[in-house]
Amino acid sequence: MAGKRKPPTLRVHKGKYYRTDIWRPNGRRTSISFGTVEERTEGEIYVAFGRWLDLFRQQPEKVLSHNSPYDAIQQILNPTCKLTVGELLARYLEHTKKTARPVRGKQDHPSIRFIKRAQEFLEPYREWPARDFGPDEFRDVQHAVVAHRYLRGKTEKRYTRRGVNDTTKWIRTIWKWAMGRQFVTAEHVQGLAEVKPLRMGDTDAPDNRRRHRVTEDDFRKVIKAVPRVISDMLQLIWHTGMRPYEVCDMRPFDLLHDDPDCWLYIPGRDQTPVGRHKTTHHEKVKVIPLTLESQTILRPRIKNFSSTQYIFSPEETMRDIRAQRRADRRTPLSCGNRAGTNRKEHPMIKPGKSYSSGSLCHACRRGCKRAGVEAFVPYDLRRTMATGTRSLLGKEAARVLLGHTKTETTDIYLLEEVQEAIRVAKQLARRQSSSA
Repeated sequence: MAGKRKPPTLRVHKGKYYRTDIWRPNGRRTSISFGTVEERTEGEIYVAFGRWLDLFRQQPEKVLSHNSPYDAIQQILNPTCKLTVGELLARYLEHTKKTARPVRGKQDHPSIRFIKRAQEFLEPYREWPARDFGPDEFRDVQHAVVAHRYLRGKTEKRYTRRGVNDTTKWIRTIWKWAMGRQFVTAEHVQGLAEVKPLRMGDTDAPDNRRRHRVTEDDFRKVIKAVPRVISDMLQLIWHTGMRPYEVCDMRPFDLLHDDPDCWLYIPGRDQTPVGRHKTTHHEKVKVIPLTLESQTILRPRIKNFSSTQYIFSPEETMRDIRAQRRADRRTPLSCGNRAGTNRKEHPMIKPGKSYSSGSLCHACRRGCKRAGVEAFVPYDLRRTMATGTRSLLGKEAARVLLGHTKTETTDIYLLEEVQEAIRVAKQLARRQSSSA
């Protein structure tokens, strides 16, 4: 059994730096530096250490959220000191980096991207005291986000109404966080609440196009116009309603094939007890049933169920494309280049080990263009499958199949309320006919 921990003491490190070792609330050990005698006198350092230690014993999380012990003493003992908007944003960004859940790949967490966007539009107020940023300035920032233009590739774009509201919501969140640490007052945060989110028709900010339902005829045309690997991936989404990244990350090891009529796909089941997926934080296992239609697509690609190699590979797509080009070749083999002779030994761009949801989306759009149908993306197939499931089996069945925690999330994927009206009308007609 571990003994009682000794109280922190101030000591001199390397004959120059004053520091103390403490235990964080999460059980980890860390060091806090109080600077050198060149910066402050020895008496000032010991006085600051005593004050900081008292504060740390009372509220350790709040004390450790500051950049230095002197900032903690100043901000907590003198909460009326003026913290600038720039300093507030920097502290909240650092707090988010420490507390945000890890995301797939090496990309920034979505919260960090929104905070950086807020920093961009709050740049004119960077040197302002955070308490002086009121509803009038907040409304000016909202108008600036609406009027902002940016380039994506060679196309000039604007933030949608939802994007504007998300940005302003994050600014409110930052100031609420500051209120919890007594940087600003509750009355100040209530003042920012006067600026309401944009409603449809209030502004000329564009709205996102609602995902449309993909007809089976259009879907069949597209899967004939794309490479075989892409076709199989789209068909799996069509049959199961899984997310695009889930079909991209599918491995034989993730498949449970005990039941020959219905396999089970658990994304990343070797990484955490509940797998590795978008809703891992709910601590629930994500299971995607694979019926005989899906198994027909997967069986030719699986040789060993213990393999951790990705089932769908861009390298296979490139081999199929080259084979098709050879089959379509019109130049006699005795003329021109032979197959493979003009290929670089070490090309700069090589096919990856797996597809990403973005590359699958681009391939789907190119297939739509070649097939001459209205463009759709893989998520449209998931939405279409959700709508069909609801019309046949109800909302709860659609929620379970899509892997949502709440039915409100499933409603986002469904088509207009007309679908619900049609279902209710059919039920009413059946009751009226039975009672007649």
